[in-house]
Amino acid sequence: MKAIDNGVKRLVLVWARRSGKDKTAWNIVIKKAFERVGTYYYFAPTFAQGKRIIWDGRDKDGFKFIDHIPESLIVKKNETELKIELKNGSIIQIIGTDNIDSIVGTNPIGCVFTEYSLMKSNVWDFIRPILAENGGWALFVYTPRGMNHGFKILQQAKESGWFWQILTVNDTNAISQEEIENERKQMPKDLFEQEYLCKFIEGAGQFIKNLDLIVYNEPFVPDLNRRYQLGVDLAKYNDYTVITPFDLTTFRVGTPDRFNQIDYNLQKSRIELSWHKFAKGKVIMDSTGVGEPVYDDLKLKIKNIYPYHFTEQSRRDLLVNLQLLIEQGKIKIPNDQILIDELKSLRYEISDRGKVRIAVPEGLHDDCIMSLALAVWDIPERMVTVKRYQDEEDLKKFDYYSKQKEKQYFTGSRYLRR
Repeated sequence: MKAIDNGVKRLVLVWARRSGKDKTAWNIVIKKAFERVGTYYYFAPTFAQGKRIIWDGRDKDGFKFIDHIPESLIVKKNETELKIELKNGSIIQIIGTDNIDSIVGTNPIGCVFTEYSLMKSNVWDFIRPILAENGGWALFVYTPRGMNHGFKILQQAKESGWFWQILTVNDTNAISQEEIENERKQMPKDLFEQEYLCKFIEGAGQFIKNLDLIVYNEPFVPDLNRRYQLGVDLAKYNDYTVITPFDLTTFRVGTPDRFNQIDYNLQKSRIELSWHKFAKGKVIMDSTGVGEPVYDDLKLKIKNIYPYHFTEQSRRDLLVNLQLLIEQGKIKIPNDQILIDELKSLRYEISDRGKVRIAVPEGLHDDCIMSLALAVWDIPERMVTVKRYQDEEDLKKFDYYSKQKEKQYFTGSRYLRR
């Protein structure tokens, strides 16, 4: 606060988790908004995060961040746009950088970038010319996320004479030593050092590592002589339904079948078609919520389909199992960019209450991940023996049957209506 009051225009704060970054930055915005009339933006990685962190956020004592502005000094609050108009004419607005185009043509004179290391790297490039022209200021507050643009802007601050500050949990005393030790025991070492000691560690927090070592490029062709296991993750709201095959005879994952905006009758038909396509292999399916009635219908046709109900613990069990299989090199995954990108985005996160969870960043999908995790759940320690058919007639019957089902699926015939 002393630095910005003395005219410093660029400030970088790298503070440990639970140190009060947003409470401090929010009060700086309020103070500056009453000192100079203008528009002030509080940027968060997404609109939803901005609403949760600031608009609906509270500090550890339960005090609402919004209430730092006295009601008597507010003209209007717009919850739809997360905008506050003050009596002196200033405007403070919370903006998600996932919709940065919404501020095209505006002229902010003060900006906070909260969780800057989680934002897209081009956000600052978009705002910088505006502040350079009007003499505005920018404050970056975040905890490290590897050697990304958060690390680069700290180096720029050091080289350019900006105000910069790194505060670890030992500097802030924000939580007790007992809590610190408890966190240290429950978290991976790299993640603890990143979140609480503010170390910039490449790959810290990344849940799955060594991914590039298990990627294969050869075609994955269904074969009746092999044995398969399929993982099915059903779509919820804007998600995707994903069917992932796993070859138990080679321990290779097939390319996920990923689709959305299809009604549940069509989804059931597509799942049944995949079951036939992959030699009627075992199916493990998400049966949570809307998945339960879908599973109930499918088990009348697919005898070896098994439900998997997602809870916080069962989801974690699935992901930890997948993590071990990948890091030990036991399975191979296809060179499928959507699947690889999802796996690389999966990371440890720390909630506002300090609880460690495994998730992809807000706004991204994890459907391929969960389908894959189901496909490799409870697989045998070793590859199974290849199944051999007695004669070619069985293969011909299977091939004919599969083609008929596929034709019926795409033409919407009696099979789908049934």
